[in-house]
Amino acid sequence: MKKCLIPTTVALLLSACSSDIKDNPLVPTESERSVLIYMAGENNLSSFADEDLAEIKQSSKSLKDNQNIIVYVDKSYKNPFMARVKGGELVDSVAMEESSSADPAVMENVIRQMRTKYPAKSYGLVLWGHCTGWLITNDTIPYAGTRAYGIDHNPHNYWMNIPSMARAIVMGMDHEKLKFVFGDCCNLNCIEAAYELKNAAEYVIGSPAEIPDPGAPYEIIMSDMFSQSENFYQSLIDDYYNYYIKAFKERPNYFYNLMPGDLEGYSEPLSAIRTSALEELAQATANLLSTIPEKLGPEGKLDLENVTFYAWDSNKELSYDMSQALKKNTSASAYAVWENAFKKAVAHKVYSHKWLVGISTLKIASFMETFDTENVGVVSMFFPQKNYSSTTPDLNSAIQQYQWNNLIRWSQYGW
Repeated sequence: MKKCLIPTTVALLLSACSSDIKDNPLVPTESERSVLIYMAGENNLSSFADEDLAEIKQSSKSLKDNQNIIVYVDKSYKNPFMARVKGGELVDSVAMEESSSADPAVMENVIRQMRTKYPAKSYGLVLWGHCTGWLITNDTIPYAGTRAYGIDHNPHNYWMNIPSMARAIVMGMDHEKLKFVFGDCCNLNCIEAAYELKNAAEYVIGSPAEIPDPGAPYEIIMSDMFSQSENFYQSLIDDYYNYYIKAFKERPNYFYNLMPGDLEGYSEPLSAIRTSALEELAQATANLLSTIPEKLGPEGKLDLENVTFYAWDSNKELSYDMSQALKKNTSASAYAVWENAFKKAVAHKVYSHKWLVGISTLKIASFMETFDTENVGVVSMFFPQKNYSSTTPDLNSAIQQYQWNNLIRWSQYGW
């Protein structure tokens, strides 16, 4: 694994970066947990960064002395900075030169600074911003060609490649696994991204679908991110889910798809993926797919009708629910073996028939009550199809850049 070089443009400058930041050198020698919220906000989410910072400040008042919440903030028209949030204020500030938060070298540097300055028994990382799962497009950062996480509009529309992001986390953590990566962004929980992050974190938590612009309710889930419970991810997901059940009902004129009130009683699909079980799941998936080779090639008849899909690109459905798709296309006995591996890997999940989306086709699709919710897995997977060959780039080829493909090997089915 090649280490990313840190350019001089991300050198840290020891100075305060705003008037509401105070010096506070009293940091425990080793804390219980340090959590970094990486806010890639130099885009159309910039205004939401201030709202979330206010939530984070308020919720930080309830943290213990040995619990550190760290923010890296890069938003429009302001140089990025890194600070600890303590007692409702930003402290220990470090200003940073202007750079792209979508550059993996920047992320690696920020993570290393967090780990060095705020050593802890365990660590968490929150990915705040935009995400489009594993999708690939051209990019001017040579080693970040994936249209996936953290678009940065200054000076160009940079996105961060998921494999590069995984390497940045591993190197920034000096190969120590994070307790969790939590996606406060859309579409993170696809199996391809989770598998890429298996050496970076113990859990990958987030949604395979779109999430509302305001994102995670930090005032509700802050304590969950620091919980020492073995099942901390369950309370985090449930609290997040229940927050939007309430928000969609109480703010119908703010949260809706086609008409005010149409999201009442619904929330967001969310899941927690246990990365230690992903190797077994990958092998089980490869074995299951090998039972239906005739359905998987360019001329195959893989049945994806009425299977939940979480994303849309190039006017095509993609990122189908992994569990639903495989159950519909395989024998009951073969699927049952695979399902055992899936249940080990997906530690917790919650599903909603409807959720807030921005694309018209998805707005309509998310209302399909005919979807098989009993077998929904709340983890998405890409299945190559002939109609993707006309995309730019060819998604059927692009998916093969992921480590997930080392076992699935889509090329053996003609892709």
